[in-house]
Formats: sequence, C-alpha cells, structure tokens
Amino acid sequence: MLKPKLGLIFLSSLLLSACGGSDSNPADIVPPVIVPPATDEFDHKVSGIVAYSGAIAGADVCVDLNINKLCDADDPQSTTEPDGSYLINWTDSTETPEYYLIANWTDTNTSILAVPTQLSVKYKSTRLNIPQFISPNNTHSVAPKKTNTIINNAAAQLMSLSEHDGAINALTHIEFQRYEQMHAQTLSSSDIVIKKQALAVILNSLYPHSGSDVYQLSTEQSKAEAFVNTQKLHSHLTALIDDNLTAILGVDEVLSSSKSALMALIEGSGLSVDEYLNSDPIAVRFLVNNTLLAQGYIDTPFDEKIMSGDDWQILKSNIMDDGLTPHQFTLAPVHLNSFYTLDYGNPNLTLAGFVTDNQPSGSIIDSSNEQPIPVECWNGELETWINVNRDNQGYEPVAAVYHNNTITTHYDGTDVPINFSVEKHHRDSEEWSAIIEATPIAFKLNKLDWPAYIYRYNIEQTQDVMCRIEANYSTWDMPTHNDPELLTTADMARLFWPTFSSDEVTINETKKQLSIELTFGTISTFEWSLQTSPNDLPVIHIVEINVPQEIAAQVIPDNYLINDDQIIEIEMNKAISFDDMNDFLLLTYNGEEDSFGQRYYQHLISLLPSK
Repeated sequence: MLKPKLGLIFLSSLLLSACGGSDSNPADIVPPVIVPPATDEFDHKVSGIVAYSGAIAGADVCVDLNINKLCDADDPQSTTEPDGSYLINWTDSTETPEYYLIANWTDTNTSILAVPTQLSVKYKSTRLNIPQFISPNNTHSVAPKKTNTIINNAAAQLMSLSEHDGAINALTHIEFQRYEQMHAQTLSSSDIVIKKQALAVILNSLYPHSGSDVYQLSTEQSKAEAFVNTQKLHSHLTALIDDNLTAILGVDEVLSSSKSALMALIEGSGLSVDEYLNSDPIAVRFLVNNTLLAQGYIDTPFDEKIMSGDDWQILKSNIMDDGLTPHQFTLAPVHLNSFYTLDYGNPNLTLAGFVTDNQPSGSIIDSSNEQPIPVECWNGELETWINVNRDNQGYEPVAAVYHNNTITTHYDGTDVPINFSVEKHHRDSEEWSAIIEATPIAFKLNKLDWPAYIYRYNIEQTQDVMCRIEANYSTWDMPTHNDPELLTTADMARLFWPTFSSDEVTINETKKQLSIELTFGTISTFEWSLQTSPNDLPVIHIVEINVPQEIAAQVIPDNYLINDDQIIEIEMNKAISFDDMNDFLLLTYNGEEDSFGQRYYQHLISLLPSK
C-alpha cells in the first residue's frame, strides 16, 4: 500500500524556506500538500441460501453490522435469486466484523396455524434457578419470549448468526431466538457455547436432514414433509408453553421427548397435521403437560410423599452401593438415542442399549472379570490425592445426611458434596402415569406391573472434581520455557501427537486448533485452551471439534494438569446441577417385590431383536 512520506514533505518544505533571500512574496509561496494517511479497508463476502418450505426468491437479505436486528440503509444488502441463493460483498475497516444475517420477504401463501391457548400451569422457576428479568420501568419481572414466529400478517423474516456461512432458514432462526435468551439471562461466553452445542444436538435429532451440519439446510430439505411437520409441532409447542418456561432449551427438550407420541396422535386422528393442531386437541395438551411434569419443569397438586426409613433403605441398597442386589433403571433423552441401563439384582451384570428407529437394542455388560483401576481424586480440604480403597492418613469418609427427600453425600475421596433429590411416586398416581406416558413407546413401560412405590431421583454435583490413575498416570515434561501462558498449538502437537511430523499437522495458532489425519481420508480437528483445576493449577483442555452432531454429545475432552515442570493426565468430572438432568429418567424401586427386577429384565429382553 502506498503511504505518503510526510517526513520528507516537511523536510523539503523547510529546505525551500531556508534557501535564497527573502525576495519572494509570501503570497507566491505554495504550501506543501499533505496527503492524509489512507485507512486500511477489508473486503468481505457472504453467500448462502434462504430456505423456508423451499427456496425463497426475491427476499431482501442484509448484513446487520450494528447488530440491532434491523436492515438499516447503510447495511450491505442483496436480493435472493429464484433458487434462494444470494451474494453480498462489502468493504469496511473491520477485519473480522460481527454481524447478524436478516432475510425479509412477503409471504401470502404459507398456511398459518392457529395459536393455541397457553397451558395453565405454574413453572418451577425457583427450582430451575433462573434469574429474574427486570423490565425497563422496573415495575415487574419479565422473561424473554421463546416465540419462533416467522410469518406475521404476510411479513416474513428469518435470522441467522454469522457463524453458519450464510445459511438462513428455520433452524438458524430458532437458534437465533435461543441465543437472544442466553444474552438476556447474562450467560457467560462458555455457557453460551455449551447451550448452543446442546441445541444443535437436539435439532439434529428432531429435524430430518442430510450432512454433518444441521444448520446447512438445502431448499429441498426445508420443504420435505417430515421437516415441515416437525416445524409445525415446534411452533405449536412454543405457543402452548409461551414465555412461562424460562429454561432456555425447555421447549426444544419437551419436543424431543414427545415428538414420537405427538406424531402417533396425529396419525391416529386421520387428520392432516394442520387440521389436527388447529383443533387445539386436548390430547396434545395432556401429553405436553405430562412431559413438563416428567422433566421436572412444573408442579401439580399431589399428596405429601415423605420418605420413610424403609424407603431410604431401598435407595441405599440400590444407588448408594450399600447392598449386593442393586435395582435401578436409567434412561437418557431421545436426542441421546434414549440410551438406557438396567441393574436387575446382580452387581456385576447390567443390561444396556439404546433406541434406533423406535427399536430398542441391548446387551449384557459383565464386569465380574474386570480388574478395578486404582483411582485417586483431589481433596481440596486436605490438599492431597485420595484413593478411598487405601488407608489415607487424615481422610475419613463423610457420612450421608438425609433431610426431607434429599440425600447429601460426597464424591469419593473428596470434599465435594453430591446431592440426590428423590421423588416418591405411587404406581397408581397421576404423576407416575404422566412420567410413564412421556417415555419412548418402544419400551412399553406402561405394560409393566410396577412395585407399589417408585423413586425418581436426580443428581447435583456442586463443584468440579479431578481424578487420576494412582501411581501409573501418564506424564509429559513441560516445554523448556516452563510457562503455561507461553504454550502454543505447536507445543500441543509435539506433546500429544509426537508421531506426526510437522508437515502432517495443520496448525491454526490464532484459533488454537490443529488438524491431523488420524484415520485414512478423515481429518480430525482439535482445539485447546487453558483452564483452571480445582487446586488452582492450570489445565490443558483439548476437545475434538467439527464432529457430526449426532455424536457431538459423546465427545469426551482430554485434560492435562500442569504441575511445575510436569504435565499430568487427569479426568475432569464437571459439576452438574439438577437442571442439567431434567430430561433424564433415573429410577429405583424394590426389585424384590413380586420379583420385579427379574420381570423388568425379561420385559426389556423380550423387546430386543432376536439374534
């Protein structure tokens, strides 16, 4: 870039004024021309597809540079082609601008569903630990709306975050609405990333699409019948629940758990999706209400359910490792493939599996021949590593405390509290029926003759816990600079992928990412960061990114503790709240009552494909 040499201009001006006499008339002297320095300009381009029940032609698309959710006159703009594609070029002084993408058009053809009356329920905002949102005049608390309405009186609008490479569609719009809620609830940047990842996993399980990125939606995919029907269910549930449920992903989790049952209701009615939902069917309202109850978002009137000594003994035998005949059933939500485990009386045997295309699978896991790996965990109070299976000077296990329907114990070897919140249900109660009806129909749990009482529990771990393999943990020497803040992505490659030469590793130092071909033809990309351990030492955190969303929830990060000049491999068990487990079903019961444990096992076995 040509830049004016201002110093030379001034110098030549001074030399000219010093030469010769003073015969020249001052008016005849031409002052030097000073050229202002040029401002750096950067060229930008964004292109993509606007898709909503097919290609949107003639939509006005803008790059919302000031992030005010409006297309201002000075925002870069374009219009979509007949195939929904658009291209916007612009130049400005920001090298990496932050922006939203907005598409506006007029839609008079899309049929609009009737808005149902909201469910009349009281949501448990206190249990969900949701902050209050204060209106500008401070007269009452409000929560940001979850509405994902796209068309209003023929005026249609879709929005998208800049990270989706120009894609603008119904799913980017849903994510944008949730993103606004995250900011309204003042979530941290890391919490926003986690919530967005969780939403992507849920949407990936809900909406039929192809490709590894759920937000990269083709026009054909957007108008597929299954996709459009899911979108209509999503809108209906959003309207039913409205803004009363302040859990950010609550509506999405409810749809994930109830979609199969909702579609079964529609198919059984003999009506189209529009006809059925526009009738505001009471069956849908019951199903949604039951799912909200099952996931712990609402309370309904029920009798006092105080845990007795006999009740606690059942829990101690089944989930507190105090007995030899554990009986419990755990079920993950639908977007995690309804992964389940069943303990049916033998401490060494567990039936585990998942559901695919409404068909459960499973196999027996036998741990009788497994040699336990000696593990020690960091005890912050004693400031040392503790293995509870060995004699540890100064360490005494903390006795469990029972208060009302909560047990408080501690993570083995540590001073970190673990809380178990227990709900006691009678098998004939409405709330238990609601929980059963909200489970995947593939399990046919309503066909079981349950024990008199069933206990649903939830788990809260109040702090992070780090553990390592005792004595045989893996270690690495710190690079010679011995300063965690000076670590580079190249250091990560040399430390943890030493068998790869430098030309086999692609490094992006700015993003702290490296890419390696671990499997032939497949590039794996890893991102690292420095975090802080429970003993306040730095931790290298490495996670694989850009993986297919259907397995994103299964990606386990690696963690390495930096202790002076040594790097130690550790396992970091992150804190969890009751809210994190709302859509998991964790059950225990008296498995010896009418041999229920064995009957439950035989029930699930009968549902599995024959070999």
